[in-house]
Amino acid sequence: MTEQHEHITIEQNVEILKRYAYLERACMRTLAGWLAGVPEWDAKNLFGLHIWESADAANELRARLRELRNYQPERNLSPTLELVFKELDYAQNTAEVIASVYLVVKKALRDAYRSHPDATWSEFDNPTVKITEKILPQAEQQVEWAEAFFEAIKPDYSGWEAWQAYIAGLLEADGGVTGTGPKREPPQRPADERPLLLPWATCQRMPNWPIFDPSADVQPDRELEPEEHRIWRFKHYVNEMTASETLGSILWMTPEMEWEYQHNVSRHLWDEIRHSQLGQSRVQQLGMKVEDVPQVVQIYNVMMTLPAVEQYALLTTVIEPNGMPEKRANREHWEEMDDEISAAAVSYDWSDENFHVRWGQKWTPVLLETYHYDESPAQIKERMEAWLVENTPVKMQQKHAHGEY
Repeated sequence: MTEQHEHITIEQNVEILKRYAYLERACMRTLAGWLAGVPEWDAKNLFGLHIWESADAANELRARLRELRNYQPERNLSPTLELVFKELDYAQNTAEVIASVYLVVKKALRDAYRSHPDATWSEFDNPTVKITEKILPQAEQQVEWAEAFFEAIKPDYSGWEAWQAYIAGLLEADGGVTGTGPKREPPQRPADERPLLLPWATCQRMPNWPIFDPSADVQPDRELEPEEHRIWRFKHYVNEMTASETLGSILWMTPEMEWEYQHNVSRHLWDEIRHSQLGQSRVQQLGMKVEDVPQVVQIYNVMMTLPAVEQYALLTTVIEPNGMPEKRANREHWEEMDDEISAAAVSYDWSDENFHVRWGQKWTPVLLETYHYDESPAQIKERMEAWLVENTPVKMQQKHAHGEY
């Protein structure tokens, strides 16, 4: 006789998967909103990856829910779980973000993914098992990074314990990640004054990092000063971190948009992290330290004076399309120089940007309609290009707007 185990029903399975997907989206959203707010460079880089991984995990889970005949995965969730979703945003510093998002929610998700194949009818529910097997290694790596990083930064922050305990208490009060544990009254919020810091009006850097001086940003001639031009260009690539930070705030400020948009923006955000990282890699290969690269924080700061819809239109229908000719010219130039690394870097950047422009064409009209703009995509593009020329701190963007590269 086959040994019998107690398994969850398909209805219970659906409710648990809804919670997984919702909490992954909560992590995505909070990390996106906080990307500009953490000063630690390593945290920015890993947040960017984990935003995408959380979004992709949620997307996989939502797809499975559709197969299980659930088409409204955020309907009929418990009020306490919805409170967890909202309260995660109210962290006050890097330590509180990591202590709550990673060391409470992500850790609990990791443990749930480990045990889910034994809870469900794995023979019949193999597609769900495959999903948990796919996203479990990501959750494990995220928690492992967070535990190590948290130990390194913990001496720089205080008071995080109360916030971590509160978030953990909320989740536990709702029966844990799966919702199947005992329920109780949610804990009281910590009594300290706790403003919502999101969205960040200015992006944060470590206090000893140099800040970009627009007046000193002279572009070396590509042909006459190839070495100087190359290091100049990849220093600007490092600063694509500000594009990621902008997209993080845009994502946080547009929760009314449909899921596909959120999934696309999270990928766009991670792509910009990768572009910053190719700049980091190349400047290090060329003999410079990342922490010595002047930070163009002014781009994020000035874009945050605009509403989210206008920021998105500016980035995807103006800045990125305007930069395409320069990418082509740089690739051809570096190929002629036999600089295979630089040519490959810009080639992958170029491919990513093509997708970003397509997303801009798709989602700008939807954003305009959703947020009640009385403008066409062509009109907002024209208005944003004029705004860019007037307000950008980066001469390169002004040149691109005038067809110079």
